[in-house]
Amino acid sequence: MSQPSIPNITPLITVTKKETISLLLGSIAMNELSMSHIINAEAEKMQAFVQHAERSMSIKTKDYIQFNNAVSKFMEEIIMEHWLSLNKLDRVIQLVDEHFQEGVFDNCTEEGKEINVEYYDE
Repeated sequence: MSQPSIPNITPLITVTKKETISLLLGSIAMNELSMSHIINAEAEKMQAFVQHAERSMSIKTKDYIQFNNAVSKFMEEIIMEHWLSLNKLDRVIQLVDEHFQEGVFDNCTEEGKEINVEYYDE
C-alpha cells in the first residue's frame, strides 16, 4: 500500500485593510441575522407550547418547569453569543479607528457611487 501524497499548496490571499474590515463587519452582520432567525424559531416554539397547553389539560407543572428551564438555557446561550458578537464589533471599531487616522477610508466608492463615511466620537 502506498503512502498518500499531500500536494504542496501555498495559498496566497491578498486582502486590503478596507476589504478586511468590510469582511469582518459582514461576518458580524450575518451572525446577527442567523441569531435573529434562531430567536424567531424559539419564539414560535414557545407560542406552540402555550397553545398546546391551553388546549390540553394533560400539561403538568413539571412540564412548565422543564420548558421554562429550556428557554432559560437558550436565552443564556443567546446572550453569550451576543456578547461575543459585541466583542468582535468592538475590535473592528478599534481597527476602523486606527485606519481612519491613516486615511484608509478617504474617498470610498462602491460601484461608482461615492459613500459618505462619517465617524462620531462618543
